[in-house]
Amino acid sequence: MQWTSWIPAGSLGLSAVFVGLESLADSAPAREFSAREVIVLGRICAHCHAQPGIGVPLIGDEAEWKSRRALGLEVLVARTIEGAGNMPPLGTCSFCTEDELRHLVAFMAGIQPDDAQ
Repeated sequence: MQWTSWIPAGSLGLSAVFVGLESLADSAPAREFSAREVIVLGRICAHCHAQPGIGVPLIGDEAEWKSRRALGLEVLVARTIEGAGNMPPLGTCSFCTEDELRHLVAFMAGIQPDDAQ
C-alpha cells in the first residue's frame, strides 16, 4: 500500500496527517505500509501525533523531529516500546510488532530508509 493511499475514511485528526504526509513525500518509507500499519498510523499514532497543542511532535513537523532524529532510530523505537513522557508503552498499540513500530516511527520521524539501517 502506498503512503498516499493509506488514509482510512472517518479517522480523526487526518487533515493534520495529510499535511504531515505531504511534507514527507520525499522520505517515503523503504517499504510500503501494510494494511494494519495504515490503520495504526491513522487511528493510533495520529490520535496524538496529529493533534496540535498537546506537546507531542506532529507528523511532518521538521523542527520537532530534528532533535529526536539525532538520537537515532533505535532510541526512538525503544522509547516507543517502553513509553516516554506522556506516551504509554507501545504508543498504546499493544498488538504492534517491533518491526511495525520501527517502520511507523521511522516514517513519522522522517528518517530516510538508508538512515534507518
